[in-house]
Amino acid sequence: MANINVPAVTENNEDLVKLQDIDKAASEAVASVQNSVKITDKDKAIAAKKQEGLKDDQIVLDLQKDLETFVSDKVDIEAGDGVIERLSTGIDLLDAILGGGFGLGTFTQIIGNPGTFKSALVAQLFGQAQRKYQGKLLTAYYDSENTMTTERLAQLGVNQPKIRPYSFKVTIEKVFKTIEAFCAFKELRKLNYPGIIAWDSIANTSCEKEFTTDDPNQTIGLKARILSALFPRYIPKLKDNKISLIAVNQLREKLDMGQFSAPADLRWMGDKDIPGGQAVKFNSFHLLFLRARGDLKPEMYGFNGLLMEAKCIKNKFFKPNIPIELIVDFNRGISNFWTNYNFLVKQKRMESGAWNYLVSLPNKKFRTKDAPGLYNSDKEFKNEFDKQVKEAIKAHFSTDSLVQETEKC
Repeated sequence: MANINVPAVTENNEDLVKLQDIDKAASEAVASVQNSVKITDKDKAIAAKKQEGLKDDQIVLDLQKDLETFVSDKVDIEAGDGVIERLSTGIDLLDAILGGGFGLGTFTQIIGNPGTFKSALVAQLFGQAQRKYQGKLLTAYYDSENTMTTERLAQLGVNQPKIRPYSFKVTIEKVFKTIEAFCAFKELRKLNYPGIIAWDSIANTSCEKEFTTDDPNQTIGLKARILSALFPRYIPKLKDNKISLIAVNQLREKLDMGQFSAPADLRWMGDKDIPGGQAVKFNSFHLLFLRARGDLKPEMYGFNGLLMEAKCIKNKFFKPNIPIELIVDFNRGISNFWTNYNFLVKQKRMESGAWNYLVSLPNKKFRTKDAPGLYNSDKEFKNEFDKQVKEAIKAHFSTDSLVQETEKC
């Protein structure tokens, strides 16, 4: 074994001082915990009275309620309501595997290789939220890659109102300062409007020191350290103020250096990892993985597009790692209609070929590319199409089918 040189310990040794400070803080924390909860005579009297009135069928419910009250009194902490509002993506199948949509007031990541329409999905989410809240929505779009424009956002549905992306010297610190500014603005104007901040992308965003130093060695690992300090502080602020942070992130290869192997902490991503350190993984409420599967035939669909696979590596609303297929139109982004159409074909509720038709409505035959026109003009077809989509989603994403699906992954 190689010799390891240990620096001599002296009274002025800074490392020793730091260790002593850490030990002192740890000892104080332990003492604080041990001495915090004192059972008083009043507590004993209340408990005795409660115990007399307990009925068998109410024991668990009453005990849990009393426990929460007791903990709140002794620890100065309140239990949440356990309810988080959903932000629908506008894509029925995607909402199904997300558990109804992205969580409002949470941190979400959309990850994948370049060209997998991550930014387009964020823009579509903005547009869907603007329609849901009828414009009563606060938004900001941080574009560190300088690839998003107001025009493209408008094409993807962001029109109530149109927004301008921030793209000049985007830094990690500015993203989190914006969260702080959102909170202050809502308090100043006494607003209860929800908010969405898009961060595109984590991989391409630097910290402020990287703009001011010429020595890259001074900033190695700095981004991860900053994020590990900021996320625990701002995740509660996001929830309390109903502000969603939706971040785009890229993929990178796992690096195994010598005998040290990268941990397989994102099991369903194979040999891939994401930039930003452990904090971006630990604090993600949803971690959505997009992957290209092939090009579409324009003569069949009537547009140029892409077949993509999507699945949640992390999901706090629903079971993770359920793969679905999304149909992407290069002009309009992810298509809800065509994604549903493809899903019905896969579920054998739609016959496809030279002539297509719903199995439950065989008298209405059509060419593939004419399907949207029939859907928009024929009320009977539209109602039956929507009915079949709802039934197929409910049947496919039942508990039994989910077990079978995840076992295939």
